[in-house]
Amino acid sequence: MEFNKKIYGGHHGARKFWREMLPRIKFRNPAIPIEISRHEQAEGPSLLHIYTTAFPPDTSTNPATKAPTPPSSTPNAQNTLTPDTAKPEHTIDIRSMSELTILEQLIAKTGAEVIEMTPEEQEEWEEVQKFKETSERDRQTVRDKLMRERHEQELMRIARGDAA
Repeated sequence: MEFNKKIYGGHHGARKFWREMLPRIKFRNPAIPIEISRHEQAEGPSLLHIYTTAFPPDTSTNPATKAPTPPSSTPNAQNTLTPDTAKPEHTIDIRSMSELTILEQLIAKTGAEVIEMTPEEQEEWEEVQKFKETSERDRQTVRDKLMRERHEQELMRIARGDAA
């Protein structure tokens, strides 16, 4: 995946996909090598390259020829199983796409299976959502209280004749 470091020039969806969707994909698929390339040019490319032939052939039936497990993370390009000379099987231009559209394109191109949340994960998700709602209400309450205090201080300053 390659995109601009900033959101300008249509790279917003790519950045959100990288921050929100890619960690979830990596969590469910730890053996898939992922490489991210971020550049400085707003007019530069915003592409998602999909390599489906990066892994060696399946040798799980014969333990003597079993290939090593791919790394769970890709700290640098030298550790990925994607060869530099290999041509990607699919390339998606993700400029000006939303993160959900990018995910849909990725699923369509790879034929990936969408995994539904387990009941435990669903409960955890609902708990996090309730926490976020409560946090927002609390933030608004604190903000309102602070604004009232500042307004009262301003009125007291005007009443004392300290206003400029």
